[in-house]
Amino acid sequence: MNDWSAPTRAANDTLRAQVDSLLDSFTAEKSALLDAQSRATEPVSVWSADNLVRVSGTIAGVSEVHIAPEAFKRATPESLGRSVTEAIASMAAEAARVQEQALAPLTSGMPDLPDLIPGAPSMKDLIAQLSPPPPPEPEPVAEPRRLVEDTDDEEGEYFRNRGYLR
Repeated sequence: MNDWSAPTRAANDTLRAQVDSLLDSFTAEKSALLDAQSRATEPVSVWSADNLVRVSGTIAGVSEVHIAPEAFKRATPESLGRSVTEAIASMAAEAARVQEQALAPLTSGMPDLPDLIPGAPSMKDLIAQLSPPPPPEPEPVAEPRRLVEDTDDEEGEYFRNRGYLR
């Protein structure tokens, strides 16, 4: 054996251990990122304050709007429209909160570009500028007017005469 083979082998083993450690760390971080991405895009469902409208979706948008069957008896078209708008705004805010919570562990300890390169633009500031503003708080929904209950098909006839039902 040569004089240089033992130190070279030791240096090679040390380097191999460092590379293995980096690969393990990369694999763990990749797994954490995929898990966070999955949690960040989980669907959420939110009901309007009057419990007439349920909206489901993710940070990407609305996937379903469910209107309770009694909504057409308990609400006017205007108040039902406000309920839909309120539920969509609440769903968007909740989806944004879920995304923020899911990604927080990955971004909280991450250095910003100026921390690494003096004078560089801040990536956090850039992301904040590109992020949409949080949705406004929904206005409270007025209590729907109560319609008189009837036992015959006057309601169905009302809607059929206006072309809503066939």
